[in-house]
Amino acid sequence: MTDGSAIAGTERVYRHPLAVRLWHWVTAATVVGLLFTGFNIFNIHPRLYWGEVGNAHTIPIIALESTETGGPRPTTRPAPAALRLGSHLWDVTGHLGVVADAGEDGLYFMIVATPDSWQFGAMRAWHFALAWMLFLTWACYSVYTLVGGRLRRTLLPSARQVTARAIVQDLWDHLRLRAPRGEAARHYNLLQKLSYLIVLFCLIPSIVLSGLTMSNAVTARFPELYALFGGRQSARTVHALCALALCMFALVHIVQLFVAGFINEVRSMITGQFEIPRESGK
Repeated sequence: MTDGSAIAGTERVYRHPLAVRLWHWVTAATVVGLLFTGFNIFNIHPRLYWGEVGNAHTIPIIALESTETGGPRPTTRPAPAALRLGSHLWDVTGHLGVVADAGEDGLYFMIVATPDSWQFGAMRAWHFALAWMLFLTWACYSVYTLVGGRLRRTLLPSARQVTARAIVQDLWDHLRLRAPRGEAARHYNLLQKLSYLIVLFCLIPSIVLSGLTMSNAVTARFPELYALFGGRQSARTVHALCALALCMFALVHIVQLFVAGFINEVRSMITGQFEIPRESGK
C-alpha cells in the first residue's frame, strides 16, 4: 500500500501490518531474555555431548574445559583452559574459563564468573517461562502467516527472484552492502525471505522441541522426543547450536539495518510506514 506521498525523492508505503510488528518486538524481547538466561544455564557446564549421557567422564563434541592435571582448583593465576572441538584443542587460558566453588557440590569450571545473585534455579525458571512465551507468539504468528496469506504474498520467493541472474545479483549486492532502491525496496529480497523462512519454520521449532526434550515432565508424557533428537544430550547440543545460529541471524539482521537505513527500518517496524528511495536517475 502507498499513501501517494513523495518526499525528498522518496515514496512512503505501509509495509508492516500490526500483527507483524507486535510479533517482531515481542519475539525480540523474548529472545534477548532467553539468550541471557540460557547463557547462564550453559555457563554452569560448558560442554556439549551427543546421545543420552553427558558428564565429566563423557567425551564431549564441543567443550570449554580445564587442562589442569587433577581437575580444576582455585588459584591466584588464570585457570588453565582449552576450547575443544572434536579432537582439536585451542589454548584459551586467561581469555575464557574460571573456577567456581559450589560448596558441597564441589567445583565448577565455567566460561565466566557471574554474580552470586544470578541463581541457577531462578535462571532456569525464567528461561522456561520465556520459552513458553516464544512458543505461544510463534504459534500465533505462524497461524497468521499461513492462514492470512502472508506466506504466499510476502515470504515465499517469487519466480523472478530464483533465476540464476537474480540470485547472483542479490549475492553481489549483499557483498557490496548495497541497499535496494526503487521497486526492489518494496519487497523482501531473496536472502531476506530465505533467512526469515529458516528462522520461522526451522530454527524456532527446533529450539522449542529440543528444549522440551530436556524437560523430564514433558518427556515423561512424550518419550518420542528422545527418538527425534537421539537422546537428551543430543537435544541439548541441538538447542545450543540453534541458539548460536539465531544469534548469528540477529547480528546480520542488525548490520543490514544500518545498510538499509537504521531510522527508516526501525520506524517502519514501529509505525508500519516505510520510505522507499527512488532509483538513481528517476
